[in-house]
Amino acid sequence: MKTQALAQASPDPAQTRGPRDAAARQLVLELQWNDEPTLDNFEPGANSIALQALRALLAGADASQRALYLWGPPASGKTHLLRAACAAAQAAGHAAWLLGPHSPPSHWPSLEQVSAAARGALLAVDDVQACNAWQQDWLFGLYNAARQSGCGFVAAGDAAPAALALRDDLRTRLAWGLCLGLQALDDEAKRRVLARIAAAHGLPLRDDLSRYILDHHARDMASLVDLLRRLDDFALRHGRAASIPLLKSMLSEWDRESDPESPAQP
Repeated sequence: MKTQALAQASPDPAQTRGPRDAAARQLVLELQWNDEPTLDNFEPGANSIALQALRALLAGADASQRALYLWGPPASGKTHLLRAACAAAQAAGHAAWLLGPHSPPSHWPSLEQVSAAARGALLAVDDVQACNAWQQDWLFGLYNAARQSGCGFVAAGDAAPAALALRDDLRTRLAWGLCLGLQALDDEAKRRVLARIAAAHGLPLRDDLSRYILDHHARDMASLVDLLRRLDDFALRHGRAASIPLLKSMLSEWDRESDPESPAQP
């Protein structure tokens, strides 16, 4: 009798999950899908030469090639490569600085720090085209310090050095090393990335579904991966396999939540 009474009085855990539980679940899912960029999980597509050059720079195989400049359109992998390179340098026990236009002055190393850096250290600067005047001045000095100490240097921007709206001597410095243009991934390469990420998170992704996603939704990788993450969560909550109909159902639900007046999709 006591056991039966307790069973009747105990609420279903699924029915007692409140907003905090949902928020915690959402955070866990986001963390699970937030893979850190590495050189190994970079999909080169047409950019295999850039990946090889970056690996060679990190290995220090050629002392004369300690500087690399990468340029290309958005979503061509520039930030991935810079973050992955810094992570690789740190994993090898070396100092690494990842800078950009949004980095506050306190995050920028001093000339003395870079001058004293041991070989194997790395200075990386993303979105150089957006650096303001003081950042350009500082970067000019840091580049010279890195060149003297043997610290590796890699920068990325949206155009070749000659086309950047930067101070002349900084454009010249950026062009001293190897300069390589990157290309955005084509659809086949994007499908490979989506399939790899989905498999790593236990989400079966059929070819027809990946093609539908690429044909009907935002094509930058960040948006595509976020869509997969949300689809995985939706599939788990509804106990269904990921499919085109399930994706349409999820998107229809989003539309109704954002616009309660909109009719449900058949």
